[in-house]
Amino acid sequence: MEPLLLLIAGPEIDMGPLTRHLWANRIAHRVVEQDGQQRLYLARTEDIPQVKIWISQWREGQLAEAVAAPVKPLSRFLVTLAEVPVTLLVLLFLVAVFLWMQVSPDWQVWTIPGTEYWPEQRWSLDAYLNIGLLAFWLPSILHLSLMHIVFNGLWWWVLGAAIERRDGGRVLMVLTLVTGVFSGVAQWWYAGPGFAGASGVTMGLLGWIGWRQYQQRIRYPVPSLLLPVMVGFLLLSLMGDSLVPGLTGTAHGAHFGGLLSGFILAALWAVISRSDKARGKS
Repeated sequence: MEPLLLLIAGPEIDMGPLTRHLWANRIAHRVVEQDGQQRLYLARTEDIPQVKIWISQWREGQLAEAVAAPVKPLSRFLVTLAEVPVTLLVLLFLVAVFLWMQVSPDWQVWTIPGTEYWPEQRWSLDAYLNIGLLAFWLPSILHLSLMHIVFNGLWWWVLGAAIERRDGGRVLMVLTLVTGVFSGVAQWWYAGPGFAGASGVTMGLLGWIGWRQYQQRIRYPVPSLLLPVMVGFLLLSLMGDSLVPGLTGTAHGAHFGGLLSGFILAALWAVISRSDKARGKS
């Protein structure tokens, strides 16, 4: 059955009280952004009459915070996983790749794309074209230690789930692919081959969320201060490595490249959404 569109709201509207009420009453639904608007979809036709009542109460500011019925921890966990399937599948994929890396050396060549071109051709467009997008993206799925994948996996789960709940799984996949390539290109240009990890991707997700929080007033279940705090941390680590080379071991090119690509994608998405909305009105 096709999802049932029931409500369209501007990006600045906080639909949190309404969606919490729906989840508390176990109403299957999803909020996605389309054409610059938030759209609430329901899964079942029989839920529409009651949800319309709650929407009216929400608009009038009379919708009380719902108290969810007690849910077993396992059931709550399964519901959470069902809400963010793309986030979960990517996380499991990263874990599977990490386990494969423990028994096979075949991944090692993925960490050193374009060794024959760097540094002499770091400014050559032909070098990047010859290396290829896939070669720049593959290091983003590799992790060199248990702490490496745990740290990046946690950031992926927090940021990826926030984006998937708000913008949908397809948007999250596009961000993952594009920021992975951008961060790989930036790190290769900055320091050459020999890098791995999804931190450039997670910084790209943070850039997407932060830009939309500050520039478009779009709400995510992520603290708005997270972006400036992380940017401050990146600058401090860059300063530390400038004073004492290798002090932090941070892939600065990947981090800043991922962050910048997240900003760019969020800005472009806003322009495209406004254009689509304008065409729809003409």
